[in-house]
Amino acid sequence: MPDVQRIARTAQFRATVAQIDALSPRMRRLTLRAPELAEHDWPLACDIAVVLAAEDGREVRRRYTVRSLDSAGLVLDAVLHGHGPGSAWAAAVTVGEPVTFFGPRGEVPAPEAGWYLALTDEAGLPAVAAASEAVLARTPTASFRVLAEVHDAAEVYPLPPGVRVDWLSRGERPAGGVEVLNAGLAELARATDRPGYAYVLGESRAVVTLRDALAQFGLDREHVYAKGYWNLNARAGR
Repeated sequence: MPDVQRIARTAQFRATVAQIDALSPRMRRLTLRAPELAEHDWPLACDIAVVLAAEDGREVRRRYTVRSLDSAGLVLDAVLHGHGPGSAWAAAVTVGEPVTFFGPRGEVPAPEAGWYLALTDEAGLPAVAAASEAVLARTPTASFRVLAEVHDAAEVYPLPPGVRVDWLSRGERPAGGVEVLNAGLAELARATDRPGYAYVLGESRAVVTLRDALAQFGLDREHVYAKGYWNLNARAGR
């Protein structure tokens, strides 16, 4: 799978958690503040690598898409998978705690295209939001369609105006499968012959299967950004 586009220079930051908001039962929004953030050039749809501690004490890093950065701070949205160091940190962190991270580390691409399609589960929603925001900022009339698999209606996530989204509930099915998003794809009409671009974000092995399914829409791998954000077997959620 293609990885994120690398950025040549990254910096280390020591920030403080300034605010915590619950966007849904499984999504927590964290606002980080550090005086030097405004001194750096942050591209749209970039991400950061947060330094965390695993259960065995090892230092690990988990990447999060930056949803916004302004005078109020750097905002990131973290999924509460219920397993893994990233989820554990996001669930337990409190206002006032220090956070060390490196960034910007990479950027979700937003190339010019005739239309856009995103397939994602909860883990990829922040990246889809950032990418669609970048696309629509450049081309407000762009066609951006999202098929989003979520546990239920309580997990609806704020996407930018102008994005057409189908919220697909998996109900009691376990996360990490392809059945729900494959069914959503089957309902889509084939796009026009204009060249398109797609994002496939979610569980690592499901992403591979869904990426290949996009061939029916005339999308080869060059025109698909596929990224695994978590692994069902490793239980190491982002």
